[in-house]
Amino acid sequence: MCSPRPPPPELEEICRRAQGRFGVAMALVTIVTQDRQIVKARAGTDLQETSRPDAFCDHLIRSDEVLVVPDTRLDPRFAANPLVTGEPFVRFYAGAPLIYMRDIRLGGLCVLDTRPRGFTPDQKAALAEMADEVMVCILEQELDRFSDALRG
Repeated sequence: MCSPRPPPPELEEICRRAQGRFGVAMALVTIVTQDRQIVKARAGTDLQETSRPDAFCDHLIRSDEVLVVPDTRLDPRFAANPLVTGEPFVRFYAGAPLIYMRDIRLGGLCVLDTRPRGFTPDQKAALAEMADEVMVCILEQELDRFSDALRG
């Protein structure tokens, strides 16, 4: 069995930029699998994974739109979520889906905070652009692996 590869430094850098650009406590790149959410890169948290039912990104990947939850405690989908009621006490969530192809969404680039807040249309557009950067990094990494496999 292959050991997991560390995240590309580019993904960690995108998380740091997102954290700073939006002034939030945390930023994550996630991949949603059948039963869990895996954090591939992060800034401001040590979160490694969650169960899929607890993953905000499980809701995100149901559409191509940026999902914004200004106050998680006021949203019935998230009010009882253990990430809201306990560490890291998420009160704000915004996520842009990582779109591989039509109807295939891998996970998300999301920003989270410990206080409720708004998110402007310009911020939504900027987050979606950053999610596109994440997809470029992921696809380049996969192409590199494919090329390495062909060489030998």
